[in-house]
Amino acid sequence: MKRLHDPMVQGLAVAAIALLLALAGVSWLTLAGSDRLLFPELARTALAEATDAQRKVDAAVALGIPIEKLVGVDKLYEAMKKSDDDIVFIAITSGGRTLFEEGDHPGQIERLAAIPDAPLREGLAPQQSMRDGYLLTTLPLHSGAFHLGHDGKALSKPLFDNLIDGGVIALVSGLLAFEVMLLVVVFNVIRPAETLAAALRAIANGRSDEAGAFRLNGAIGAIQQRIIRLAGCPEPKARERGRAPLASVRLLAFLFVFAEELGRSFLPVYAGEFAVATPGLDPTFATGVVVGLHMSVVAVVMPFATLLYPRLGRTRLYALGALIASAGLVGTGLAGSYWELLAWRAVSAAGYATTFVACQGFVIENTQSTNRASGTAMMVGGITLADICGPAFGGVLAERFGQGQTYVFAALVAGLAALIVTRLMAGAPRRSDGEAPRAIKLRDFAVAFASRRLAMQLVFAAIPAKVLLTGFLYYLLPVTLIGNGWREADVGRIVMLYGVVMLVGGPLFGRLTDRLQNHGAVVAAGAVLAALPLLAFSVLPNSMLLIASLIAVLALGCGQAMSISAQVSMVVGMASDADVRQGHAPQLTVLRFVERFGGGFGPMVAAPLAKAFDSTWAIVILGAYATTCALIYVALMVRRTAEGTR
Repeated sequence: MKRLHDPMVQGLAVAAIALLLALAGVSWLTLAGSDRLLFPELARTALAEATDAQRKVDAAVALGIPIEKLVGVDKLYEAMKKSDDDIVFIAITSGGRTLFEEGDHPGQIERLAAIPDAPLREGLAPQQSMRDGYLLTTLPLHSGAFHLGHDGKALSKPLFDNLIDGGVIALVSGLLAFEVMLLVVVFNVIRPAETLAAALRAIANGRSDEAGAFRLNGAIGAIQQRIIRLAGCPEPKARERGRAPLASVRLLAFLFVFAEELGRSFLPVYAGEFAVATPGLDPTFATGVVVGLHMSVVAVVMPFATLLYPRLGRTRLYALGALIASAGLVGTGLAGSYWELLAWRAVSAAGYATTFVACQGFVIENTQSTNRASGTAMMVGGITLADICGPAFGGVLAERFGQGQTYVFAALVAGLAALIVTRLMAGAPRRSDGEAPRAIKLRDFAVAFASRRLAMQLVFAAIPAKVLLTGFLYYLLPVTLIGNGWREADVGRIVMLYGVVMLVGGPLFGRLTDRLQNHGAVVAAGAVLAALPLLAFSVLPNSMLLIASLIAVLALGCGQAMSISAQVSMVVGMASDADVRQGHAPQLTVLRFVERFGGGFGPMVAAPLAKAFDSTWAIVILGAYATTCALIYVALMVRRTAEGTR
């Protein structure tokens, strides 16, 4: 609450509110005027479609077919509906009787015929009228009339979609601008101010020779020069270059994860097109392999990347990983076959793993045990923001420019990360304690699996959570929604909600867990919350699919935000005090390794389920599996608690 009284915070809040109000006003005026601007276009389109259908019906009647015995009217409606989703119905009448009617709501033509015409609107042809919110186009036939109905309210949908897409672009641009401004402030204000404060402390303590170790730039540099002259300190000989600030890792983590997440919302559909075109492959399973391959390759490559870390250092390792990821993303976008796509996805995953290790090592080198959690949170913050922005922005790009082109753009983002890393990770050599990311060893598995508690944690909590994440959120949800007519941008916005909930809920649930000091109960509650809503897909109609998806994604985000931090605390608590003091816990290392493989298997399990049943029932089966594991975990926790109280 104290921050609310900070003048800077108040100023930023006023500016943000003013901007939001202005954008809301412009959006409202645009939507309000859309009817006047777009209605004539809808009317002209409707008249052209009705005229084309009229010619087809008259041609059939001219061949001698009585109008009441026409066949294929349903096929005509399906073809027209496929080309224009705003069509509500078609009908053929003769002698005051309705001979044929096709549409979502039977009986519409008779109901609308009984409604008086609305006042004539500008842009309507004489054959057109507005009745009860529907645009009705009626054209004469040789022996009757053809009627075409459009939903008049459909005018605002394309404009509303464009406004939403614009909002997504503005959100991504704003967050990226925030990350850049954060670095600018740290580089040019905070770090020079810290150096100046250190100089003042050195002068106060009688160490004037340390006051001018580095020469600062700008206004703070001028202040430094004045202080040095007044104190009689030696003139600094070198510019202040020092170690790159820890905030750099936030932008670097954001960039390499953002590049990968751009294709998250449509990857199953994109891979499915290659799989279908490849003879001898089961398309659904082959698609699941492409989606799940990424996490499996990351799990395999990360230990090798940690071996390269001491030789290459953080900067060169990150640049290498970013370039590898860029090559993999370009190959993904330009792939000519399924096998090429599979290979390039593996290359992209190898680059992802390498950059991840470099960022992790940067945090380790620039922190100590007292502030390592904060440093890790800085990196996780960048990753979470990328999880929010990537799917939504990638969906917009895919819809506007194509899925392959979106991967090429993602490659440019990864290439940008490789270019700027020399500045953002530059600085002093590794600390004398020589800490670096530690590679996984066989001994870690031996130590970890000797614990029954860890085995229970892996089998009934960690693995089901990752299978649910990748199998449902990354595979089944896009396949189901796009298969039911939703756009890539819509899917991206829904997937984005998972990152939003994780970003907001992670710290809140972390504090709640610390307050309760009952990590097992929090993990169990999160597992049940994440899994249960998926069972509802078995009873909900297709009209409720979007709402069910929103609820399921929000529940998944909340449940995993609850369980992740609590689970890490539990697993670290299983390690010995000596390992924890050294900053290493074999149990945690194995947990991360097994989680990634579990995530890789998620789509590979979901794909055959989707083929054997359908994608909706595959969601239900995954939910049943995760719910069963959660209930077994609850029972084991209750039993363990009861044994501990005896």
